[in-house]
Amino acid sequence: MKVTIKDIAREAGVSHPTVSKALNGAPGVSEDIRKKIVAIASRMNYVPNLAAKRLVDRKTNSIGLIWPKIEGLFFYHLGMQIQKEAAARGIDVIMSLAEPPEALRIFNEHFVDEILFWCPPDWLPSVEFIKQRELFHGNMLLMGGGRMERTHCIGIDRKSAVYEAVRYLAGQGHRKLTFIGNRSDKLTGFTQGLLELRLDYHDHYFIQIEPGESVTESKMQSLLDGEDRPTAFIVDSQTYAFELLELFRKRKLRIPGDYSLVVYDDIPEMERMEVPLTTVGPSIPKLALAALDILTGRDGRGESKWADVDIGCELHIRKSVSPLHTKAKK
Repeated sequence: MKVTIKDIAREAGVSHPTVSKALNGAPGVSEDIRKKIVAIASRMNYVPNLAAKRLVDRKTNSIGLIWPKIEGLFFYHLGMQIQKEAAARGIDVIMSLAEPPEALRIFNEHFVDEILFWCPPDWLPSVEFIKQRELFHGNMLLMGGGRMERTHCIGIDRKSAVYEAVRYLAGQGHRKLTFIGNRSDKLTGFTQGLLELRLDYHDHYFIQIEPGESVTESKMQSLLDGEDRPTAFIVDSQTYAFELLELFRKRKLRIPGDYSLVVYDDIPEMERMEVPLTTVGPSIPKLALAALDILTGRDGRGESKWADVDIGCELHIRKSVSPLHTKAKK
C-alpha cells in the first residue's frame, strides 16, 4: 500500500501540513522536527506525489517541442540532440506533432514550463494559436525563422549558406549550376551568387519542386538530355538529394564524375554515403545548445530580454565535388 504524508504525520505525531513543509524544505518547521520527518519518510519508503506537487507550483521542469510533421532526417537528429542536451541539464522533453494551436493547448494543460516551436520564416500565427499563447505563462522560443512578439527567436542564415555553396563551386571551376528546390531564401542566395560571381545563366538554372512533390525524371529530363547541361547541382534538402541520386543511378551517372553535388542539410547520413556528400547547413549540436541556453537563461542576454539570434551555416567539403578540369568529357 502506498505511503502518504498522512501516514508519516501519524507516525511523527504532527499535522500533515507540517510533513509537507518539512519534505519540501518550506519554512515554519524546526530543524529537529524536519530531520525526524525525513527519517520517518525514508524508513517508510515514501515516494512523493509529483503530480500533486505540480498542481500546486505549476512547475514540471520540462520543455515542450512543437515539431513539424515532415519526413526528414534533419528534424529527427535535431529532436534527438535537443533531448540529449536537455537531459544533461535535468530537463524533460515532451514532443507534439499536433497542429500548433492544439499542441500549445496540450502543453498548457500539462503545465509545461517552456516551449520550443519549429516554424519557417513565412509562418504566421493563427487566431487560435494567439489565444493559446496568451494562456501560456512560460517562455516560448521560435526556431527556424518565424517571429512573434514577446517570444525568443532563432533564425538560420540560409541565404548566405547557399551563396557560400555557389562560391565554393565557382572556385572549383564550375560556371553552370542548377538549383533544385522551392522559392525561398535559399534560392535568393543562389541567384545572388550567380550574379555577383558572374557565372553562366542558362534556362535550367532553377528546377522548382513544390512542397510535397518529388524530383522526378520528367522534371529533369530536358535538363539532363539538353546540350546546355550544368556541371554541378545545389539541392535544397536531403530528401531531394536522395531522389536526385536515385535518378542518377537509374541513368548510370556518377557523382562527382559526371556532376558535382552540394546538399543543404548537414546530417550524419551525408557523410556515410558511398560517395560522401558535400553539405552546407546549420550545425545541429549548435542549434540544440543555443535553444537550451536561451530557454534556461544561460545565453548571457540578461533578465527580461527577448533573444533574437541567427545561426550561421557551415560548409563541409567531401567527395561529391571535384574541380571541373578533372571531370570526364561527355
